[in-house]
Amino acid sequence: MTTPIQKPGRSRQDYRTPKEFLAAVKLLLEIEEFAVDLAASALNTVAKKYHTEAVTQAWGYWGTDWAWLNPPYANIGPWAEKAYDSGSNIAMLVPASVGANWWKAWVHRRAKVLFLNGRLAFMPDKPTWLYPKDCALLLYGPGAKAYHAYDIWTWRS
Repeated sequence: MTTPIQKPGRSRQDYRTPKEFLAAVKLLLEIEEFAVDLAASALNTVAKKYHTEAVTQAWGYWGTDWAWLNPPYANIGPWAEKAYDSGSNIAMLVPASVGANWWKAWVHRRAKVLFLNGRLAFMPDKPTWLYPKDCALLLYGPGAKAYHAYDIWTWRS
């Protein structure tokens, strides 16, 4: 697989999360489905219920179930803040941008962080390239079990 050329501020923001990765996350969380996808469209949602990619939209309540969040990567800070503030179980996929201000403010010591060992391919159907950056799965809420933790997750195994 090849790596795409970076186009800061011009890259597509609506890729669907790879099905293989979602299956691994569901297995990790011991769930069959996500209650809601918090940043999606009808074309890329991973749950029956979804909210648009507007961070200002009210999310509602989904009980103790897990929500999925793969936000637009152009502006992650408001999404991470809202995920943390919600107090709900949210699994959030983001680039592992440990030097970013949003990471320091809304991830460090606020979420369980699983750095992904194994790059993701976001292209639909048969991927032709891998996302060029390391990613992390952030777990927010009571269901995250161990907060303020960092680990490396080989999600393909």
